[in-house]
Amino acid sequence: MLILNNGLVVNGDGRTAPYNGSVLIEGDRIAAVGPDNYTGGADDTVIDLEGRLLMPGAIDAHVHAVAPGPRFASGTPGVSVEEALGNLRRHLSQGHTTVVDLDGFKLPEETAQVQGRQSVRVESSTVHFEPMFAAADASDGTALRDEHRAATAAQMVESGAVVIGEVGAGMTLGGGGQDYMYIPAAIEEATGVRLGPNPSKELKYAVLGRHIRPGNPDRDKLEELLLKYGLNGRIDVDKMITLIEESVMPSIQVALDGLVVSAQLAVDLGVPTLVHNSAASDEAAREAARIAGTLFIGGHTNHGTFSAEESVANARYVKDQGGFVEVDTFDAWGRKELHDTPEHLIALMQADLIDIIATDYAAGHWDGMFEMVDAISRVGLATLQEAVAMATGNVGKAIPRIGADRGQLKAGQLADVVVSAQKSPADVRLVIIGGEIALSRDGLNIAKPGQ
Repeated sequence: MLILNNGLVVNGDGRTAPYNGSVLIEGDRIAAVGPDNYTGGADDTVIDLEGRLLMPGAIDAHVHAVAPGPRFASGTPGVSVEEALGNLRRHLSQGHTTVVDLDGFKLPEETAQVQGRQSVRVESSTVHFEPMFAAADASDGTALRDEHRAATAAQMVESGAVVIGEVGAGMTLGGGGQDYMYIPAAIEEATGVRLGPNPSKELKYAVLGRHIRPGNPDRDKLEELLLKYGLNGRIDVDKMITLIEESVMPSIQVALDGLVVSAQLAVDLGVPTLVHNSAASDEAAREAARIAGTLFIGGHTNHGTFSAEESVANARYVKDQGGFVEVDTFDAWGRKELHDTPEHLIALMQADLIDIIATDYAAGHWDGMFEMVDAISRVGLATLQEAVAMATGNVGKAIPRIGADRGQLKAGQLADVVVSAQKSPADVRLVIIGGEIALSRDGLNIAKPGQ
């Protein structure tokens, strides 16, 4: 038996205040959780946590590039097995014990290539339906083989997919994927100059606005940006407008249609749909929420294309339909390149509209879920138990196939546990997955059998 003594227990239900206690683990399950310390027997491993935080492992419902195979809703060529394993190691270091791979075109045999080679549990998703194939082909689709196109969402759910998603995504709906992938590539091909995500986003907004609608470009702003980024003389305003529109617009309508189709599919298959929620997809997301009800998850409702007021209005509508509101860390605490302001998060927290925390990809620079837990609890936007539940127990409620055995510290649940510094949930010191120590950092007092 593995015994975790003298921890500050935050059990993941969102209601119970933290208390000093212990967790007993037998095999891959939690055997008991309570306020007492246990000495254990000669064959038990006992860890004195010395007051550190003792929490369920985080369940990240919105990740990408954790297995080989097509990436994103655009069917973009994926990462190697080695890069996927590296991404999973990073998730582990952040205290994420389960991740849901929202590269929904992947097949079970692709996900299987990382399962068993590392500790983090990798759950799959599906977007194997029309018009998602059409949206992928309109934006990229180059990684989709005949096997991907022959699969159906029903087959994938039967094979274990826990969610439909990510439906839309930034590559097909004019979001961040366009900013750091397709627009920079198109500009480089036309001009020889490679721009980063923020300059690309500025140009996109000047052509299409936050809501991604053609026909009213800000030509003066475009002239200014071409000069600012050294593109004047290499491309004129009219050609930049055409370039941006040709990169962004072909997939927009079919991707929006996909959100609505996914909602009915969620009802038919009995699994949630997780959609790309943004200013561009607001109307379609609301229709999907109306259809799917409790089987709807509004992904990254703190998306930067929204104004804070639009984000709150969207979230309120989703909640009124019984759906779940997700916010993502992006890179808001680290790199701060794609998402550098907490304005939307603060507005949503103050309105008490957030259900779950996730990460998204942020061009491979995502911040950890417990970093957001730390931030919002530290400044009083939520209690510690509420914030932890957003990363654990609430995710299980939104995705029932996961919540059946994960997300809370209670007897019978899988023994996926995270220990962090007492005053910093983001300072992960110990990760246990399925009763086995997957990550241990210095400073823990571990008494092994025979000691």
